[in-house]
Amino acid sequence: MPAQEPTTSQPPLSAGPPSEAELPPDWDQPGDGPLPTADAKLGDAALRALLRTRASEPDAADRCGPDEASARLEGFDAAAGHRYTGIRVTNTSSRPCTVSGVPGIGARGEWGHRFTLTVERGAPSSGHAGPVRLAPGEEAVSTLEWTGELAGHDAERASMLVVQLAAAQVPVRVPARIEGDTVPLDVGMLTTLRVAPFKPAEDGL
Repeated sequence: MPAQEPTTSQPPLSAGPPSEAELPPDWDQPGDGPLPTADAKLGDAALRALLRTRASEPDAADRCGPDEASARLEGFDAAAGHRYTGIRVTNTSSRPCTVSGVPGIGARGEWGHRFTLTVERGAPSSGHAGPVRLAPGEEAVSTLEWTGELAGHDAERASMLVVQLAAAQVPVRVPARIEGDTVPLDVGMLTTLRVAPFKPAEDGL
């Protein structure tokens, strides 16, 4: 099982707009120092520090952990200023495991900043409630909606999302690009995300 961190250090279940004090210095411009550490080289502590919210469900022996799952963004829809994709989680282990509730989420920008996103919890699917049991190779999806202050042409866009499958776990890295697309999401420092509970992947977005 993955190592746990103290409950007192966990981020909240949802996050409102950031205060000015929460924004990193010079957050709206690229730094003039060395290039930031590559997303793929960040350690567990750095990945945890990127979380803006924690997963809604506690860790347990049957939960999928970060060493047993991969995640990607798949599918896209848009309506009335809102954009949607699916956080698709695959059980890459040799044992069945479960995902449940709303995953924790955070983001890192192309300039290396931790994003201070506003994060809300989405409503569960009308056709599913409770844990999703995944046999090896099976998938679950959490619908991700983003809106509000989006990243424009000259703004820092997200390079990576981090998705926490259960509270206290190390989050899973997720490139901030919809599968098959080379353009990063227009998620920026002050974007609003709404994250829905996990459901079986065949239910779609």
